[in-house]
Amino acid sequence: MRLRVKRAWLKLRLALAASPLFGRRYRARQFAYLAPHIHLADPSIAADIAMGHVVLGGRSLLCGERSPFHVAPPSESFVRALYGFGWLAHCDASPRLEVRAHARKLVRDFLTLPDKDRSAFADHPAVLARRVIAWVTHSGLLAEGEDRAGYESLLDQLARDGALLAVYARRTDIGTARLQAAVALAFHALALERGRKAIARAEQWLDLALAALVAPDGATHDRDCGTVALIAADLVAMLALYRVRQIAPPPAIASTLSDMIAFLRLLQHPDGGLTLMNGGGRIARDLAGEVVRSRRGPATLLTSAVETGFERLENAHAVLIADAGTPPRRSCSGRAGASALAFEFSSRADRIIMSCGMPPGADVGIARVYRSAAAHSTVQIEGEGLASLYDVALVTGEVETRLKPLPGAVAPLRARSETGETLTLGHRGFIEIHGYALERQLTLVDAFPGLIGRDRFDDMTGEAPSRVVTLAFHLNPRLVPVRLSRADAVVLRLPDGKPGQDQFVFEAPGTQVLIEESRVFEAGSANHRSHCLVIEVEIAGSTEIAWRILPYMPEFI
Repeated sequence: MRLRVKRAWLKLRLALAASPLFGRRYRARQFAYLAPHIHLADPSIAADIAMGHVVLGGRSLLCGERSPFHVAPPSESFVRALYGFGWLAHCDASPRLEVRAHARKLVRDFLTLPDKDRSAFADHPAVLARRVIAWVTHSGLLAEGEDRAGYESLLDQLARDGALLAVYARRTDIGTARLQAAVALAFHALALERGRKAIARAEQWLDLALAALVAPDGATHDRDCGTVALIAADLVAMLALYRVRQIAPPPAIASTLSDMIAFLRLLQHPDGGLTLMNGGGRIARDLAGEVVRSRRGPATLLTSAVETGFERLENAHAVLIADAGTPPRRSCSGRAGASALAFEFSSRADRIIMSCGMPPGADVGIARVYRSAAAHSTVQIEGEGLASLYDVALVTGEVETRLKPLPGAVAPLRARSETGETLTLGHRGFIEIHGYALERQLTLVDAFPGLIGRDRFDDMTGEAPSRVVTLAFHLNPRLVPVRLSRADAVVLRLPDGKPGQDQFVFEAPGTQVLIEESRVFEAGSANHRSHCLVIEVEIAGSTEIAWRILPYMPEFI
């Protein structure tokens, strides 16, 4: 009943905001300033759209001469991307007049579409935010050769959307969508001719959203580095818009952006890509690199995101990124993965151990699989990870799949020895269920690109029953695992690697190592077929499993 009342109240607020009377407050006289962006654009994609072949959200639609707004969409992710208008970047990058004209035609198709025929996702806060940012960013394309009536229609729609954003920017129960709405509202005020009072109001709501949803270590409270990268890219463009307008930005914007960039650097591999845990796979390496390079002056080097629970070890030969298991805020956990105690490992030449990421355009069922512990290089007992997933109805009318982590994450510890630096992670979440506490030690070797691991299962009662434990190590798709004569060792070959950096050995002395098929998804990568090394052991009482990844030297194997 409480949810129904909140949902009805929100629906009433949105209906009032969408009315011409209330929307007048957000009506601008004209597009005044062109917002920049750092997202990559491909004119060939725009040419395909003009030919009626639209690929969005990991799905393809052949609509011929029909508008994609009038054709049944192939998936929810397609709809969100279509109504978010991020594809306008490709059209704006095209020099072909017919392609640019087609983009404006599609916008007119949207504007003339009756509200009842628009998708229910069209006005969801995240989609609405992307649409407003896309329109003010590519206003030059939209206004190019447009007649007065078409120009006024654009401004009318933006007035309506700005009013809706103002409602969402005040909500404290929609997770990080509130932050996206507040960012878009600031773009709306800065790029349109609306006056200084509108900018001040937008800055107020943005400051509140940044304070509520961004942790001191620079991560958003959903622990999703994909969200961090997208918001950071928007803030980079927003600061440039402030410079164009010759207005001093609020200090919180620049300081938050600096913190976000430091957080992204903590989760960035030597190849420039982000860890695939918790949303990093949605972000192309080029965008992550552009965001990080936008930082002027000395960069902050984080090795630990204390509030969010990510750790980094780095030396001259390799990088380790690990998840200490800090749970996300419940209201922000709709995209989080069960990655507690998971890690990713890279040499300076290439990645070796990864997570599975997320398939583009994955539906709810597939997304659940890739958010589970099995899709991460972590630990399971009896096939269970340190978190589960459950569905919850939201005030916006959606059903969201949230993460429910087990309590009991232990603060990480660091130590140095002659071998290298050691990170110790722990979790007590399995004690009540299975009777075991977990401890994972990861040592980054100083002398060469190597990693030494030790996973300990402590019987806390002395009466813990026998259990099957599983350790998974998902491999870079470029790695080819080759079985040795020993069951406890596997050679990992990089076919295109440099000599001396193209072969590693994974071994777990005295324990069988299995090779299974896997899939790894990262934005911009076409190679998804991969393998996973699996250690499966039945334990009874306190048990320790040792394993290591070292450069392959046959004379010592």
